[in-house]
Amino acid sequence: MPLSAPCGIQASCSGKTRNALANAAIIAVFILWTLLILPWGLALALAALLAPDRLREHPRLQRAVRRLVTFYGRGTLFFMRPWVPVHVNGARRALAASPCIITANHQSFLDLYLLGEQAQADLCLVSKHWPYRLLFFFAPVMRLAGYIDVEALSPEESERLCLLRLRQGATLVIFPEGRRTRDGSLGRFHAGAFLLSAKAKRPVAPMVIHNSRAVFPVGAKGFCPGPIHIDLLAPV
Repeated sequence: MPLSAPCGIQASCSGKTRNALANAAIIAVFILWTLLILPWGLALALAALLAPDRLREHPRLQRAVRRLVTFYGRGTLFFMRPWVPVHVNGARRALAASPCIITANHQSFLDLYLLGEQAQADLCLVSKHWPYRLLFFFAPVMRLAGYIDVEALSPEESERLCLLRLRQGATLVIFPEGRRTRDGSLGRFHAGAFLLSAKAKRPVAPMVIHNSRAVFPVGAKGFCPGPIHIDLLAPV
């Protein structure tokens, strides 16, 4: 069953002029907020490159960078609120069960920002390579945060790092469909998140995202302003 309406419906209802103004405002938020936060992250990344390996991979440094990324996501959504309000149910459930594994459906690249709407700030993303390519300006910060690019690593190394992050107290974030939906329907789940849960003996916290595809679907040239709803379900 689709979890979001087609983008075109909202665009036609809002009117072209109003939609264009909203898009201009949203894009300005992205650019200005990113320009404000990015230098801090890049400065950390540069300092880490000049530091010894043991310091670069220190859990406290990685945790601090992960919290900075979460702060960036929360700030982006805060400033977008007049055009894209986000409503969350059960925001503290993952925090109460941490460290755990958040599994979320994947509708839009906005989902990466929406992760910040729940209360747990120490989030370690486990993903394919596309966020590093699409968010190339943030890629050094993501690597410094200890995020796990499963396409750049062997399955054994990916699993080792995931289990290590959980032992260090981070909450993993996995999109078990493996890709963003093209038609709004829920795709087939891969088993990785649930195998990690069994091996680490840590719960899975399901996160259901509604309507992010309607706001910014795959391949969109602009945003369709509208509300997004998130349900954090009880950890399993």
